[in-house]
Amino acid sequence: MKKSLRKFALGGFLLALPVWSVAADRHFIFNYESNDLGPGERDLETYTFYQFGRDSFYSAMNQSIEFEAGLDVGIQSSLYLNFTQQLGQNPAGGTMQSSGPTLDGISNEWKFKLLDSSADAFGLGLYLEPEFEPDDFELETKLIIDKNMGSWLWTFNLLAEPAFDYADTDTTFLLRPSVGAGLFLSNVVFVGFEAMDENFYDGPPMRSVFSAGPCIQYSGKNWWAEITFMPQLSNIGSSSLDFTDSQRDQIAVATSFDL
Repeated sequence: MKKSLRKFALGGFLLALPVWSVAADRHFIFNYESNDLGPGERDLETYTFYQFGRDSFYSAMNQSIEFEAGLDVGIQSSLYLNFTQQLGQNPAGGTMQSSGPTLDGISNEWKFKLLDSSADAFGLGLYLEPEFEPDDFELETKLIIDKNMGSWLWTFNLLAEPAFDYADTDTTFLLRPSVGAGLFLSNVVFVGFEAMDENFYDGPPMRSVFSAGPCIQYSGKNWWAEITFMPQLSNIGSSSLDFTDSQRDQIAVATSFDL
C-alpha cells in the first residue's frame, strides 16, 4: 500500500510540475531530431560520456562543450570543444595507465532542416560535422528522419563517418544506424529509449556493436538536462561482446542553457 502511494505521489508530482515554454530543441543524446534553433537563438550545451567495462579495468570520460546558434530559418551551426581522459589496466603487465584530461579536438556542426516533423508527413534533416583532432580528421554526416505525433516522438539517424589518420594515412569508417523513441509525460518530462548499431570498418574483422537503453529528460524554462544509460547488448557476428575496443556500459549526461 505504501509503495502504491509513493508511486501515485511521484506521478502526481511529475504531472503537476509548472508548465514552461519548453526549452529543449532535442530529446535524445545519441540521436538528433530535425528541429533546430530559430534565427538569432543561441544556447550552450555540455555532453559527458562515462564509459567503463572491458576485459581488464577500463574507465573513460569524454566531454564536449558546445556553443550553438540559429543562423537562418532551417540552418543551425555549432562549435564544439572536445576533451578526453582515460584510466585503464595494461592487460599484459597489470599496471594502471592514465591519460588526460586533454583537448581532443575541435568540431564545427552544420544542421539543415528540410521538412518539419509536426507540420509535414515526417521531419527531415541533414547534418555535417568536421572534427579536427591532434592525430586525425573526422567527417561526421547524418541523415535525420523523425516524427512528432502528439505526446509521442521518434527519430531515425543514419551516421556515416570516415576518419583520416595523419601519421600512417590510414582511413577508417564508422556506419551507425540508430533510433530513438519516447513519450512526453508532461510539458517538462520526457522518457524514452535509444538504440544504435556501430559498424566499425577499421581493419579485419569488421565489428558491429549493438547498444540500447533508456533516457529521461527534464526541461526548465530556459534549460534542460538529460541522462541516458546505454549498455552493450550484442556484438553482431561474434559469440561474445566486444570488450577490446568498445565498453560494456556507457552513461551519457547532457545539459543545455539558453543564452
